[in-house]
This record gives sequence, structure tokens and C-alpha cells, in this order.
Amino acid sequence: MRAAADGPRGSVVPALSRVEGWQLVSHPIVLTGLAFALLGCASFVRELVAGTAISWDEDGWMASVGVLMLGILTMVATNHSALRDRREHTAEQHATLPVRPPVRTSGLLAATLWPAGIAAVLVAALAAIGAAKDLAPDTVELLHLAERVVSILLLGAIGIALAAWAPSPFVAPVVAWFLLFMTPGEPPAAWHSLVPWQTMNSAGLATWHLMYLAGLTAAFAVLALAKTSRPRALIVPAIVSLSLVAVSAAALFQGACPAVGRCLL
Repeated sequence: MRAAADGPRGSVVPALSRVEGWQLVSHPIVLTGLAFALLGCASFVRELVAGTAISWDEDGWMASVGVLMLGILTMVATNHSALRDRREHTAEQHATLPVRPPVRTSGLLAATLWPAGIAAVLVAALAAIGAAKDLAPDTVELLHLAERVVSILLLGAIGIALAAWAPSPFVAPVVAWFLLFMTPGEPPAAWHSLVPWQTMNSAGLATWHLMYLAGLTAAFAVLALAKTSRPRALIVPAIVSLSLVAVSAAALFQGACPAVGRCLL
């Protein structure tokens, strides 16, 4: 950490992200999530190898749930890492370092690329194996896989934002428990399309949903930085991220409504 602080600011965030990223992916909580992801992917690969897999929706759901579990547990682990100073009473010591708190938060946000990269490798391997077994994912399914990877970045940013604004070790596990069971019910309604891990049936809506996740990720990253950054420095990122969320949410809501008849809220 000291060596990272001695360099120019441009090199600090990558150096911090390497240190925090390695600590993150080696954290027992993330390793547990990785075990879920590997178990789900292995179940789908077994179906592919045996030739009994029918479709990605019917047989690949365990892999999707496994990657989602990796994301939820990544949120808890990033929250745990972000609360390290509070837990170990080192906030005053770190305040004397030349690396300002927003830079350290940026490094932790960048560290979420590590578990997301692992998830990207897993889903890419699944897509390759599926293609080799004559069950290549179509455009919509590829977008769904990309959404699962982005959702890990989103959940990681949520964990860091929770540490900034609700600095308690009990908050993230409660939020994780809520997110784990946050599934839309029946009958289908237009607002269901705004649930982060809801899948869309068309390439157009899936693209908008991916943009919606990207906007939410950027918005929570800005929220995490807002605790210690100067407000003026975050005006443009906040406007861009919230605009992306608003535009994509409007497109999703409109696309989810029936062409004729009453749109269920």
C-alpha cells in the first residue's frame, strides 16, 4: 500500500486495485461464491457433455444462479474490505497518507473487476463448450451472460456504497439476504423488467437491460465516492449515470408493456 502511495496519482488506483483485487478474490466469502459458480457451471457442462441439455433457459439456470451467488457474496466481501479501517481503527493513520480516501475507494471499486473477470472466463468457457456441443448461445443468451458479469460489478459497487453510507458489518448481509430472494412474482408486470437479474426475451430489451445495469453500476460507484469526494467532481459522472439509468429504465418499461391493453404496474 505504501509503494502505491509514492507514485503519481495515475498509477495509484491500478496499484491499489491489484492489491485489493487479490485480497478480494482470495477472501473466504468470495471463494464460497466461486464454489457456487463452479458448481452451477459444472452441472450445465455435465448436461452438455451427456447430450441431454435442451436449451440455455432450461438447463443453464444453475450456472446463472451460481454466478449470481458469486456476485452477492462479492458484495458482502467488498463491504467487509471497505470497512477495514473502521474495524481495525486505522482510519486516522490512513488519513495521514498522501493517498486521499476517494482514491482508495476508486481502487476498491476497480478491484471488483477481479471477480467479474473470473465470471467472464467462466461464462465464456460455457459458451465455447455449448457451441462445441451444438448448443451455441444466441444473441439474447449472450446478452444474458454479459448481464451476469456486469451484475457482479453492480453488486460490488453496492457493497462499497453501503460501507460508505451505512458503516455497519450487519447491513450488507441483510441486503444480500433480501437480494437473494428478490424475484418477481406472478402475474408478470412491467416493473419486473427493472429487477437487475430479470431476463428479457428479445435482443432489444436485453440490450437495454444491460445498459440499465451499467448505469446502476456507475450510479452506485458515484454514490460510494460521494462520501469523501468533492461534490463538484462528481456532477458530470452523476448526471451521465442517472441519465443512462432513466433512459434505459423508460425503454424497458415501455417495451415490457403490452402493445394493447392495460399495462400492469
